[in-house]
Amino acid sequence: MSAPHLRPVDVGTLEDYPVDPSERLDSHGFPMWEFRRWLSSDMRWHGSHESKSIFFELVNVAHGETPVGTLPDDLARLARMVQPCVDPGHFERLCSMPFGPLHGWYRCRCGDDVRLMHPVVTRIVLSALASRANSAARTEAASHARKLKRLTEDVGQLAPDVAKDPRKIRWISNEIDNRVSQRGGQRRNVEDLHLAIQACMQKARSGGFPQ
Repeated sequence: MSAPHLRPVDVGTLEDYPVDPSERLDSHGFPMWEFRRWLSSDMRWHGSHESKSIFFELVNVAHGETPVGTLPDDLARLARMVQPCVDPGHFERLCSMPFGPLHGWYRCRCGDDVRLMHPVVTRIVLSALASRANSAARTEAASHARKLKRLTEDVGQLAPDVAKDPRKIRWISNEIDNRVSQRGGQRRNVEDLHLAIQACMQKARSGGFPQ
């Protein structure tokens, strides 16, 4: 039985890999493993111990590849990537088995390249990237909240009435950011705060913050 990756394929019919090559998971030290799916999988039940060992090795290797979660479509190269290295001829014979080391892997397009992907590995990678994005968003939101809290306290010392309106605090924060950006600075100074408060009060007098 010939393995799918060994058969000629029309590149135009291949699925596009859904992860950009620039994405990395270098800081993701604990990739998710769907152990319940694995325990009931045909690969676990029917694959040889050697094939399952190499399969698991390649799953881990894929997390460090570009794009993350893929493998090169090159049997000789894959045989060298396994540690200890596997004889290329022996590796190819294993892959020709119904439940060889590349069971479930199939060709995909990664830009101009053709590589191998596995649906479960791809799902794990996408889940890890989503988790990282959510974590970054939560961190950014918490940082922004702390920034507004400090700004509210600072504005409260100079213009208590202004500090009572969250809309004005957010406006002042944006005004300060714009001033800092225009002068090429990195931190706000006292003048930025004073000018932003004055501009906010002027905007409020002109009806900029309707009740």
